[in-house]
Amino acid sequence: MGFDSLLQQEYRNKVVWITGAGQGIGQSIAEKFIQLGARVVGFDKQFPRTHNLFKAVQCDLEDLTTLQATLTELIQQGLAPYNLLNVAGVLELGELESHSLEQWQHCQHVNAGAVFVFLKACASHFKQQGLGSIVTVSSNASHTPRQSMAAYCASKSAATQLTLTAGLELAPYGIRANVIAPGSTLTPMQTGMWLDDSGADQVIQGFASQYKLGIPLQKLATPEEIANSVLFFASSLSSHTTLQVLTIDGGATL
Repeated sequence: MGFDSLLQQEYRNKVVWITGAGQGIGQSIAEKFIQLGARVVGFDKQFPRTHNLFKAVQCDLEDLTTLQATLTELIQQGLAPYNLLNVAGVLELGELESHSLEQWQHCQHVNAGAVFVFLKACASHFKQQGLGSIVTVSSNASHTPRQSMAAYCASKSAATQLTLTAGLELAPYGIRANVIAPGSTLTPMQTGMWLDDSGADQVIQGFASQYKLGIPLQKLATPEEIANSVLFFASSLSSHTTLQVLTIDGGATL
């Protein structure tokens, strides 16, 4: 039996929660799980007009109190997840002294606070279920400082450690938790930082003045490349892998 058949058998009618499913990496991940027959519940501020999600939950991941109530309601409706995939993220740029408290809180709430709320909401369910996994899409910036990215780096570090801690606590129940740490990926977040059409080339070559290496593979990642790794870590293909951080950045943080 091939990998595709094994995955289709594993995911047929399974509920998978994916944050940030409306665009970029999250959308690519959602498409892969939908193709495998999963019932994908996506969380985001907005979604494409045409999507194949089992349920699209339009929400503000910064509003943690409302989010907590929403997740409780979904679990009560019988839509607790087999896999929890934390993908949503926001970026605030600026040197530390010019960063506002609002920018700091925005990054912390969406990139780390929401991960905490999702993990907390699902912990009891995962213990009772005794199977499934958690994957958080963090960033290579979680372990490599970047100029003008203080809030982003800190929030992604927090998301990484939250996930690993949850994995340690849930391991006795057979639940796995891993982290994917992408580098520069061709998403709206990445292109939004470019000043002109040379943006991709500049990222690939690096920024010596910012102590940022280029990308040895000489290309940006695609959302699908990140999604493939998320699928591997989420599924039974990696059944003995937990508490790991996989950096996927073309060698940029060698």
